[in-house]
Amino acid sequence: MKIVVFAPHPDDEIYGCGGSILKWIDEGHEVHVIYITDNRVLISWGRAHDQLIEEKAKPYSNLNEDEIAEIGLKEAEEVAKSFGFTKNNTHLFKFHDQGASNRIDDGVKLAINIIKDANRIILPSDNNNHIDHQATHTIAKSAAITLGLDQVEFYVYAIYNLIKVSMAKQIKIDTARYRDRLHEIMGLYKTQLCLKDSSMGRE
Repeated sequence: MKIVVFAPHPDDEIYGCGGSILKWIDEGHEVHVIYITDNRVLISWGRAHDQLIEEKAKPYSNLNEDEIAEIGLKEAEEVAKSFGFTKNNTHLFKFHDQGASNRIDDGVKLAINIIKDANRIILPSDNNNHIDHQATHTIAKSAAITLGLDQVEFYVYAIYNLIKVSMAKQIKIDTARYRDRLHEIMGLYKTQLCLKDSSMGRE
């Protein structure tokens, strides 16, 4: 089975469906990850929203957004490798953080070649509170509609908002045995751990 995971930012693949990714890879499925944005505004966003842990952010405080983006994308590649994604199954769209909504058409064009033969697509929820998460949902769904993929399974994850769906449409996947491994993988996102929400529970 070919499974394609859409991650609005590097680390959303962990919080959205990290345990499932590890399970699917262990089961021998062909799993792809698409990182939509580059995390370039991580530091400025963290400061603006009182989320930045200044002590942890010191190594990045004097870097410009291009430099932070380069580090963020390298971390994403490291994390993807640690998950078990092959290089060919790791896709970086490199859209500017907080700017994915301006690149919907570009995202659809890039996604089409990746998902055209997918059996399952994993995407963030609709009506999303985060602009990049909503844009990622739109990109994934629009690409699937363009291709006429009516036999594909769609798994939707929520990070910033709850999903209201009937129990019949909810899927529970037991990923408890992957908890420690996910904790280790998250540790590779040094820049993300500068944020209070991402660092919670790691002290």
